[in-house]
Order: sequence, then C-alpha cells, then structure tokens
Amino acid sequence: MNSSPKVEQTGNVKIITFTGNRIRDDIDNMLSTELAGQTDQLGTSHLLLDFTNVESISSLELATLINLHKRMKASGGRLTLFNLSLQVFEVFTITRLQSLFGICREETTLAHD
Repeated sequence: MNSSPKVEQTGNVKIITFTGNRIRDDIDNMLSTELAGQTDQLGTSHLLLDFTNVESISSLELATLINLHKRMKASGGRLTLFNLSLQVFEVFTITRLQSLFGICREETTLAHD
C-alpha cells in the first residue's frame, strides 16, 4: 500500500504529515519517498514535518532529514519536526541531531514510583 502524506499549505507554511503505515526495513526510506516532490522550490518557507504516524526512523531517513535541513537553511527557509514519539526522539538525542533540527515536543512527565 503506497499512500501519500497529508500536505497542508497556509501562506509560506507547509505541513507534511507522514503516513507511517508501512512495514519498513533498514533499506527502505519512507520519509524520502513521501517527501518526493513536496520540498522542491520551498525557498524561504517554513516546512513542518508531522511525525505522528512514524514509530521508528532509520539512518537513511536521518540522512534525508539532514540533507533537507541543509537545503532549507541554504534557501533561507526553516524546518521544524513535531509530534515525535519518544522512541523517534531518542534516536535524535542519541545521534545528537536534536541540536541541528528544530524539534517541538510536548514535555511529558512520567511518574515512576
């Protein structure tokens, strides 16, 4: 099943919500597939990527996001990631990429008593 991400555009803000509905392996780059054609000519836009449906992320997908970040920065645009699951956010933390990307997360406090 190959479905397209949900794309919303308001002014110079574009929001892409990934589908995340496929079983993936390490060589599958779902993010690249879903971003194809969506990030051309964004210029100084603000691109928001919604990870609500993404449960894991591969190293290839991280590379895709790094390249997208570089392209957005070079064109004067901004890239923000949001609605990352704890598991996906931990990947960014472990790789220290959370300092590269603008990541919006709701801070949740976990009570472990």
